[in-house]
Amino acid sequence: MESLLFSAGRGGSANLQSQSQQVYRGFFNIPRTFFSKGVVPSTATIAVRAFRTFNTQPVRKMIESAATRQLQRQGGRRTKATVSAEAGSSSGAAAAAAVASEAALVLHSSNRLLGGWMFGVSAAVFGMVAVGGYTRLTRSGLSMTDWRPQGRKLPSTDEEWDVEFDKYKATPEFMKLNMHMDREEFKSIYFWEWFHRMWGRSLGVVFAAPLAVFLARKDTRNAIVKGGFVPRLALLFTLGGMQGLVGWWMVKSGLEHTHVFGFDRPETDMPRVSPYRLATHLSVAFVTYGLLCWTSMDFFASKVKTAELAEKMSQSASAVIKKVVRIRQFAIGACTLVGITVFSGAFVAGNLAGLAYNDWPWMAGKFVPLGIAEQWNDFTPRVRNVFENIAMVQFDHRMLAYTTLGVVTAMWATARGARGQLPAATMFRMNCLLAAVWGQASLGVATIMMNVPVELGVMHQAGALTSWTLSIWLLHSLRFVRLIR
Repeated sequence: MESLLFSAGRGGSANLQSQSQQVYRGFFNIPRTFFSKGVVPSTATIAVRAFRTFNTQPVRKMIESAATRQLQRQGGRRTKATVSAEAGSSSGAAAAAAVASEAALVLHSSNRLLGGWMFGVSAAVFGMVAVGGYTRLTRSGLSMTDWRPQGRKLPSTDEEWDVEFDKYKATPEFMKLNMHMDREEFKSIYFWEWFHRMWGRSLGVVFAAPLAVFLARKDTRNAIVKGGFVPRLALLFTLGGMQGLVGWWMVKSGLEHTHVFGFDRPETDMPRVSPYRLATHLSVAFVTYGLLCWTSMDFFASKVKTAELAEKMSQSASAVIKKVVRIRQFAIGACTLVGITVFSGAFVAGNLAGLAYNDWPWMAGKFVPLGIAEQWNDFTPRVRNVFENIAMVQFDHRMLAYTTLGVVTAMWATARGARGQLPAATMFRMNCLLAAVWGQASLGVATIMMNVPVELGVMHQAGALTSWTLSIWLLHSLRFVRLIR
């Protein structure tokens, strides 16, 4: 170590003050070097602790003494007191740098903790959407005829089950479709609707309880407030509460045989929830889930690395920048198309349109089914055909799926031509999205041709959510493009 210290003081033409200052700063700038090179947090923590260990009075005296002896041998005329004073001043600056570095570590750790929490909530919402799909496909959604914000326990005695079953017997679904159902069969559909609702209530606890703890802790509160996440978390809390109300509003349409916007439902219509309300319920779920995912990614992402990536890209040729901008536009289009396709799928589910045309690539032997024209005059105003005409609803969903496939494939091909210019993480996410949309399309075809079995129907709904997740993940990796100058 002495050779390192003494070498910092060499240079015959330099004055003694500069030499002693270089000696001390050269040693105690080690932690700053660690952080500037982006060492992993565990290593950085060790560096800070080592810095604190060495930055003590005995070590300072040892360094000052060694530096003074070396300077005297070189003919310096500065006194030991001067070296000590300058070393003390440098020590204060180094200590301040260490404090700032440790604060950055605390912020990084808090963001990772918050990101993990947000990721857990996102995963719980994913599971709830899948359970909701199973509840719908098993026709369990109308088994509970009332709604309580606080929830209720599952019936446990024969008397409690009889009370709930008698309520269900008064619904249009039982009187028209399930008049032969017994109590044991009713227990099965009731359980899934009850489980779906209680899962939703537990999500409120999973979100709100940790949030209260994080806001009470100084480090995580600073990460939330300084990161600008307060409005977004408030919006997520609002969306979660609203989703419960939208769910009950949807269920009521099946119990009362009503639609929305004053649209009348014919008495011959099968007892089921309104497709408009089902689409609203599913859309709120997807928007909430998407915002949760984006927030989780924001917590884990590094703003510094994003800025560095944008700065590096700014130095590229204009043709390269234009190609990267075009790829981001593709990603925005792909994400939008996935969302619209999911929205149209809700009307396929709400109208039971998947049960009507079970051939592919044709629909009843035609590319454009005859049913569109045959049912066209059944709806007033005519715009209702887009949402209630069974042939048109399924046709629209197929066309949107094909368009999504085309856009994602074209985006992937464009990105392949820009390999080496895009981050490796972005290319990986693009590959994942390409595989997901092709897998989802194949699963959709199989679901239709097999007359929508429950298992495939649930997988198709989960596949839609997976494609939505990956499109958001890809778009998030391209946020640096907005910063390119």
